[in-house]
Amino acid sequence: MVQPGILTGDGSATLFHREVGEHYHSLSGAHLEARYRFIEPCRVTRTALVQGQVRILDIGFGLGTNLGWAIHDIQRKAPGAAIEIVSLERDLLDEEQLKPFFRALPEARLSVMLHHLVDQRRWVEPGLRLTLMVGEAEQLIDTVEGRFDAVFLDPFSPKRNPGPWRAGFLRAIRNRMVEGGILSTYSSARRIRLSLLRSGWQIGLGPAVGMKSSGTVASAGLVQPPLPPLDEKLQRKLERQISSGQEEDQ
Repeated sequence: MVQPGILTGDGSATLFHREVGEHYHSLSGAHLEARYRFIEPCRVTRTALVQGQVRILDIGFGLGTNLGWAIHDIQRKAPGAAIEIVSLERDLLDEEQLKPFFRALPEARLSVMLHHLVDQRRWVEPGLRLTLMVGEAEQLIDTVEGRFDAVFLDPFSPKRNPGPWRAGFLRAIRNRMVEGGILSTYSSARRIRLSLLRSGWQIGLGPAVGMKSSGTVASAGLVQPPLPPLDEKLQRKLERQISSGQEEDQ
């Protein structure tokens, strides 16, 4: 299913999924992608500092990199804040395959947590609650309770795993967000941005990570500071397509 670990540009490792035909992370850097594509654009440490708590929906557990680094960053920058993360994964790798990636996280205790999470599907301690749900995201989302401050939308590409990119699923996520909650994803595809707009999100320009193009950020309502804007010409084009009802994607 997967090939041996591949070193990325920042010295961290990823895997290549042969059946899917894609890497789990950007070859520019798995750690860089976790931090600059997801953790920082979703403003999770800021939310934890301001509110004293943060809830994250992690779509695509993969190698546990995004989840592990999010815990590390939040606990380091907002000590004492309560963290809850619900992670969805379609094809969970076995613990032996995941072991080297858990070990590469910045704290040994994170490896212990994630091994327990994979084995038991839950980890609970004071101030930290983790849940791992395995199956198709479009089905699992109906069983997810509560509202979220942030979404890491990181499944395989729309071509290889279309379900989590459809407007119906993006709408289901939107309905589970707090006002001002933020989603970030690596995709800059026009079709995905249209689906987000149709699903009630406001969208902006996500950061570029390494050699990858800029991704997309989206918010459930207005946020301060505002999302980085898309190119004005592109924004107008998307709005025209929304108005005309082109490429409706359920």
